[in-house]
Amino acid sequence: MTSENISSTSYADSSGPLVDALAMLHVRSLPDGTKFQVSRHAIETCEVFRNMFACCDHGFELVGDNERGPQEANLDLDETEHALATLFRLIQQPPNPPPMENSDGTRPRFKLDAGSVIPFPVLPSMLHLADKYGLPEAITCSLHLHVQANASANPLPVYAYATAHNLPKIAADASAHLLHSPLSSYTKEDIQIIPTVTAYHELLRLHEYRKYKLRDILLNEDIFPHGYGTCPVHKQWATQLWEQKRVYLATQIEAATDIAGEMRDLADQLSPCPLCHKALTAAVDMLQYKCRRVARTVDYVPQDYWLDSI
Repeated sequence: MTSENISSTSYADSSGPLVDALAMLHVRSLPDGTKFQVSRHAIETCEVFRNMFACCDHGFELVGDNERGPQEANLDLDETEHALATLFRLIQQPPNPPPMENSDGTRPRFKLDAGSVIPFPVLPSMLHLADKYGLPEAITCSLHLHVQANASANPLPVYAYATAHNLPKIAADASAHLLHSPLSSYTKEDIQIIPTVTAYHELLRLHEYRKYKLRDILLNEDIFPHGYGTCPVHKQWATQLWEQKRVYLATQIEAATDIAGEMRDLADQLSPCPLCHKALTAAVDMLQYKCRRVARTVDYVPQDYWLDSI
């Protein structure tokens, strides 16, 4: 990694004024032996380095020709070459937050353009380094947004990471993307990445609460509510179709079931009658409206809801 302030090198530049030499140091990876030439000013943005310089300003091993005076200082760190390269890249080129479609909503919507979001597998190590070396909060916040932007593509790993690191908003956002597969469809190895029983239980409560509410909404919505919009010719037939469809669907509901879309499938059978079709459209629209109000994330499940209330 070569740049104006930080570069990977095996040699110390012993030329230049004393003030310039003291402003530079070599950071060496103990496991790999690789040296990075680093601007002291650049890494002083990190709390750990800043405190170290304040306490140990005269404690570095200086290299060079003693007759020419001190040159560059050496600092050995027990980090791999890759970790140091990542750390210094975060310091000098802090990642921008991922682009958003909205910035004023309670839950941001991200533009998932190619290359605009840092892949999730590398984010935990970046955040570990940011925390370990006390990088500025702006960098950590940006990395957290990149974690959140990965929720749609990697919902389970993001949920696991967020619950393990006390990031409730990110965990909640990820939980919305975990609705589409029943929890029973995950393997034991998949589920084991969830760090605590409580975190798994919150997901379970979300799934069961949605199934309970969707089933309740479906079984209490009639095609001709209180006789409104009744077709005098096809009332019995249309009601029977609606009843058969919803009773069967009620036994198949999962957390992500689109019950309005499923019931809309009756349109082909009822389309010959304008009154029946109109009543179906109104009933399905009402289902859709009510279902949109059902909690989709773990933080919106009522605290007084318990699984044994199903």
